Amino acid sequence: MEIAPGTLALGIIFGWIIISTVIAILAGILKKFSLEEWFVASRGLSFVVIYFALAAEIYSGFTFLGLAGWAYKFGAPVLYALAYFVTAYSTGFMLTPYYNRIARKLGLVTQPDYFVARYESRLLGVLVAIIGVVFFIPYIQLQIGATGIIIELASYGAIERTTAMIIAFILVAIFIFIGGIRGVAWTNVLQGILMWCIAIALLSVPFITFGGLEQMFKRLEVVSPQHLTLPGAAGVHGIPWYMSTLLLCTLGFWMFPHLVMRAYAAKDERAIMRSCAWMSWYSILGFPIVIIGLFAVLMYPELVNPDWAVMWTARDLFPVWAVGLVGAGGAAAAISTGAGLIQASAGIIARNIIQRGIWPKATDIQTAWIARFLVFLITIVALLLQLYAPALLVALLLMSYSGMVQFFPGVVLGLKTKWVTKPGVTAGLIAGVLVVILTTFVWKNPLQIHSGIWGLMVNFIVTVLASKMTKPPSEATVKAFIEEVAVRT
Repeated sequence: MEIAPGTLALGIIFGWIIISTVIAILAGILKKFSLEEWFVASRGLSFVVIYFALAAEIYSGFTFLGLAGWAYKFGAPVLYALAYFVTAYSTGFMLTPYYNRIARKLGLVTQPDYFVARYESRLLGVLVAIIGVVFFIPYIQLQIGATGIIIELASYGAIERTTAMIIAFILVAIFIFIGGIRGVAWTNVLQGILMWCIAIALLSVPFITFGGLEQMFKRLEVVSPQHLTLPGAAGVHGIPWYMSTLLLCTLGFWMFPHLVMRAYAAKDERAIMRSCAWMSWYSILGFPIVIIGLFAVLMYPELVNPDWAVMWTARDLFPVWAVGLVGAGGAAAAISTGAGLIQASAGIIARNIIQRGIWPKATDIQTAWIARFLVFLITIVALLLQLYAPALLVALLLMSYSGMVQFFPGVVLGLKTKWVTKPGVTAGLIAGVLVVILTTFVWKNPLQIHSGIWGLMVNFIVTVLASKMTKPPSEATVKAFIEEVAVRT
């Protein structure tokens, strides 16, 4: 009996998801459960595991759907993403060794822990945790939505996206609950390898249809030349927007809490530095995705949703089994990132809002169990938001980098200066977030400069001025941080 195309593709996709779930569960149950194990894998992840864990979490559902969609809709402005894929790792090469070293010395397990230790303030840690989680939720929602779209399209409609989202993320919640960060990391090794292979395979598309890249771009130059230059097809993303957005992503990248926790989990500084050094090669996968978006401009000029470009192309040109693999790769991108975000969010809430906020008597093992159960709560909330209010957090999603980059002054000044203070960082953080909100909703990117950069400029000014007028932390605290940086430098 002949198997229906949708059934075959769906079997490949869910077969891959189930294999990933089993790997994550095995990784978790083979280690003794503890706070450090569940949060940062007992700080023992090797270079290979960290490399693919970062790769799979960084290149998300946005990469497989949104990146191509952006190329389809706007054209050349999407190149900011390919640029920051490189510049962000240069920043990480310099910054992440400090994360790893200080975390080991002071027992840090979340990003807000850094602020608690450096500025001697649990309340500042709570503020950082709240801001981090608020900007995480729309990212988790994005991954859930992307998973549904990918599986529905790849299965030729054999399963409805809502059902696909629910099944996939129930499995995700289960393997995070059991495996913690180690389970997520080992799953991401599989996901990262598959994602890279699928992305490179997609590079064959312009050769199949046009005979090569040069011929495709010559055709695009005739059909839609505005896709090939700034300010792009929409005419609103000029050079100031491009450069400010590139700067925003370069500085904001390693401010995301889940990536900070991955730096904590590396077995040593060399492992995380090597990951950053080699990650630029992995980022090559972004190039074929952008090419697919531009290819779709020529082949599907009336595409209802630009985010469908990759899956529409795969269904048109590839055999069913290959479409299933592309769907598995896209789902892997979304699920791996979603899993990392959920695990980090649960950890931050349990550690910095509950244990170091409203229930300071909670033991480490109690906190770890709270984090485990929060996984299900966060997953359910994100699923409900995606199902019943899919557009509610779109604006907030666009602010995610703008919000996260506001941690930059507190992190970098805390590593490099003795005079920065808790009131200064707190005031700067609040001022920066407020400016981001105003330049997003009231005055949209003034002078075509991204709202996050406006917020960051105000943040730095307020942080410096307020710090100069207030008392810094104790000499012992400052010395602990500055000496670690001095040794590294």
